[in-house]
Amino acid sequence: MKIFLLLSLFILAIFLLVKNFFHTAKRNLFKDQAAWSGKDISIKHNHSKKISDFKSNDNYLKIIADESKLYLEDQLDQEEE
Repeated sequence: MKIFLLLSLFILAIFLLVKNFFHTAKRNLFKDQAAWSGKDISIKHNHSKKISDFKSNDNYLKIIADESKLYLEDQLDQEEE
């Protein structure tokens, strides 16, 4: 009977420790999520070159790549000046 009682207390203690560990790990993992949720990330740049007009059949990944390339070129030009 004593062995069963000690074994059950030992299992309960291990369970509580593991539960506490996972709770702490989860809290630390997601602690910065509240700081970023709901915020929009915007890149400000001037439209020095015209990019093709948006159409329903445009490849949006290509448009984003073109805009990124223009932005990086503008940044490089500003650093050189």
